[in-house]
Amino acid sequence: MDRRHWLRTQVNTAIAVAAAAAGLPAAAQQEQTRIVVGFAPGGSADALARLVAEMLESGGGRTVIVENRAGAAGRLAVELVKAAPADGNTLLLAPQGPMTLFPHIFTKLRYDPAKDFVPVSRVATGEFALTIGPLVPAKDLAGFRTWLQTAGDKASFGSPGAGTVPHFVGVMIARQMGVPMTHIPYRGAALAMTDLAGGVIAAAITPVTEALALHKAGRVRIIATTGSTRTPFVDGVPTLKEGGIEVDAPLWFAVYAPAATPAATLEKLRKAIHAGLATPAAKERFARIGLVPAPSSAAELAALQQRETEMWGRIVKASGFTPAD
Repeated sequence: MDRRHWLRTQVNTAIAVAAAAAGLPAAAQQEQTRIVVGFAPGGSADALARLVAEMLESGGGRTVIVENRAGAAGRLAVELVKAAPADGNTLLLAPQGPMTLFPHIFTKLRYDPAKDFVPVSRVATGEFALTIGPLVPAKDLAGFRTWLQTAGDKASFGSPGAGTVPHFVGVMIARQMGVPMTHIPYRGAALAMTDLAGGVIAAAITPVTEALALHKAGRVRIIATTGSTRTPFVDGVPTLKEGGIEVDAPLWFAVYAPAATPAATLEKLRKAIHAGLATPAAKERFARIGLVPAPSSAAELAALQQRETEMWGRIVKASGFTPAD
């Protein structure tokens, strides 16, 4: 017996012994779960997915990896999870857009949020930020509104992608200000912020966390946020509603599984996530990415999803926005 074969034998024996002690088959010890996120590495969605992966590893005794499937405003990730086996080993972590807004924005969705997925838990809440860069000689929302009146083709805003909630928030802001702003879609918020700081675009709408570092460095300025209350992460920044713009669109993220995933599996996942969210370190670690831990039951998440789906339907219809393919 050569040394490599001997080592493999010892490893397999150790796994079998550990599995037997736990009352599980050896294969279960090597089971791998993946959390699919529809945005590139480095952004808030990716960072949050990695925190949730740690929670599931700690609470579930399994290896959990994060798989980034950026593209189509997050739809590629949703489609991938829809097609995955309903065994709890492939999960979707997504902001609300793909599950609430997209049915009103895209006419040919390849998934039904209510029928193709089951809710596991909401995991975090936050806000989106309206941020201006060096192209705009203004200090606040009122100054930005005045600048837009004569900005002409310089009036532009970037977002993490076409059809995302930030994109549509920008559409609503432009309509209420009565000034057209050209939308510049990016493959993720980080790229939008790079161009904003470089003076390529006038403004950007992203999760607050994506703008924090550049805001603190004085390279860009967060002038408003989209929630019903002010963000705890940036001092002195008003909400859009305080500035006379009727937009209330807080950010939230949730975990979903493919439809037909067994209830017992879902409950195990939910308990592991909730246990992680309840730890003292969770609030601090979430704050670093501009989010607040916000667990929910499956029923609470389903109700939230339904309310916001109806809300976005009314908003899209009232705005005159034309759905795309």
